[in-house]
Parts: sequence; structure tokens; C-alpha cells
Amino acid sequence: MGLAIWVAGVAIAGDVGAWWPLALCWGAELLNEGLDRLRNGDWRWRDTLGDIINSVLWPTILFVLARGGLI
Repeated sequence: MGLAIWVAGVAIAGDVGAWWPLALCWGAELLNEGLDRLRNGDWRWRDTLGDIINSVLWPTILFVLARGGLI
């Protein structure tokens, strides 16, 4: 879901290197994990870290590559 949020933001911004689509992606993921924490009553670190990595890894990599001028 994080990649879809980021792609939508990049489509609106028109720039892969724009910071706000990445911030929106991270913010949505952290909000999701916070809500999971409230629902579960405690942190399930294996699930939490796996969810964060799966949601923001590729948007972050693509952002860094774009800012570095590689894409």
C-alpha cells in the first residue's frame, strides 16, 4: 500500500525526487502501525518491522536514487 500512496503522490507532484510523497508514505505507515498497536494492545515487533520495511522500502530507495540523479 505504501508504494501505491507514493506513486499517487509522485503522479501529482510530477517529480520522483519530491519529498512530500515519501513523507506521506512514511506517515501513513507509521499511523497504521500505531493503530495496529492500539488494536493489539502491544507491539508485535516482528510484524511491525516487517510491515514498515514492506511498505516504505521501495519508495525510499527510488526517492534516494532520484535525489542522487541516478533515475
